[in-house]
Formats: sequence, C-alpha cells, structure tokens
Amino acid sequence: MESTTLEPTARESAHSEPVLYLLPSLLDAEWGGDHIGSRVREILAQLEYLVVESEREARRMIRRMLPGVDLNRYTLVLLNEHQREPRYGDFLEPMHRGHSMGLMSDAGLPVLADPGSGLVLEAHRQGWKVEPLSGPSSLMLAWMASGLNGQHMEFHGYLPIQASDRIRQLREMEQRSQRTHQTQVWIETPYRNDALLESALRCLKPNTLLCVACEITGGPKEWIKTRRVDEWVEAIQRGEGPSLHKRPCVFLLQCP
Repeated sequence: MESTTLEPTARESAHSEPVLYLLPSLLDAEWGGDHIGSRVREILAQLEYLVVESEREARRMIRRMLPGVDLNRYTLVLLNEHQREPRYGDFLEPMHRGHSMGLMSDAGLPVLADPGSGLVLEAHRQGWKVEPLSGPSSLMLAWMASGLNGQHMEFHGYLPIQASDRIRQLREMEQRSQRTHQTQVWIETPYRNDALLESALRCLKPNTLLCVACEITGGPKEWIKTRRVDEWVEAIQRGEGPSLHKRPCVFLLQCP
C-alpha cells in the first residue's frame, strides 16, 4: 500500500508550453504500488486532461496512485482498440489551449502493446514536448526474468485465434529464433492462455526454451518459469503445470 498521499497541486495555467506526459499504470489491482515513483504521482496531481484506455480502469489507477483525490477534477478522453481511424488532433485539443495532457493505459506503460502511438506522433507533428515517465512494463519485466537473449527481442502482440493459424505462427517464430537467436515475445487474452500453452507444447521442438511470466508484480501471485518444451510436458504430466486461466501472462521462446 502507498505510504503517502499527494494532494493535487495548483492546476497548470493555460497558454504555458504544453507537454504530453506518458504515464505508467500499475500492473496489478492490489500489489506493486511502490513500482510507481513520486515523479509520476506529482505530474498526475497537476494534470486535468487524460487520454485513457477505459474510464473505469483509469479512475481505479488514479485513486490508487493518489488516494483521496477528487476524481471529478479530471477530464477523461477514451482512446482504445475499438475506435477506427481516430482524429488525434481532436484528442489533443486542450494542448492547443496551452494545457499539458497525460496518456495512460489500463496497465503498464502506454503505447507498448497498447493504443497511443498515433497520439504521440501527432504531438510530435505539432511541435509539442513528449515526456515518457518510467514505470512497470510486463513485457520488459518478463524479458528480464526469462533468462533468454537479452540483446535481441521481437514482439508479436496477440497470436491468431484459430488453432491452425496459431500453430503456424508459433512454428514461424521458432524458426525465426533459430535463424536470428532473437527472443520471441507475445501475449494472449487471459481466458485463452491455457489453449495457447497447449498449442505451443504440441508444436514446438522439445529443446526450445519457453518462458511463461504470469501476473508480474502481482505479489504472491507472480509466477515466472523458463523450461525446455519437453520439461514443460513432463511437469504437466506430473500435475505440476500452471493454471493460467484468466491470469495476465507474457510468453517468450528461444531456440538454443
């Protein structure tokens, strides 16, 4: 739990030089509050305008980072995957009036594996300052903890839903890792995690290294393990396999 409570400071005056702040969020609803630094809290306390992935999650994260804050002081603008061809200039309208803004995703760092790159690019086009603030990233933390190649990584986002297409891409990633020695990284919708792991163990080579990083910064729920594919199969046969259903996970593989 957070040990201090920061009250919002005076609001920024209009017509100052605006900044688009890229604000990290927590990765877990209960744990990891100390992964957000004081600089993030100070900036969040000053802002009025936020571009967010969802109002509910944004309000929950703001409340966790600034306990006791009046949430009504924030104007929240939605930017998520459901919007086609968003007009980024409209999102940034407060910056034309001199107000700084924040971009915040539901969890972790904004833009990475989340919407928002177009908004950042528009801020650059307008000549405004963009300031990224450090915080937890499930992708980076999983990569660090995997023991796989830390010099070269390729991120694939979500794999195909259809089992045959998913298996085809898993094999392509394995072949790419064998050629380039890159760590291959991807994520999955939490309720499909078990099906994805089953597909991976069925189609990947026995000596391919596979890491499953589950509920990172989730306190006692955090679970990270790297094994060869044949070791994963043996562990599951012994009843020692993980239950990944509805748990946020990052998956990584590398050919030895």
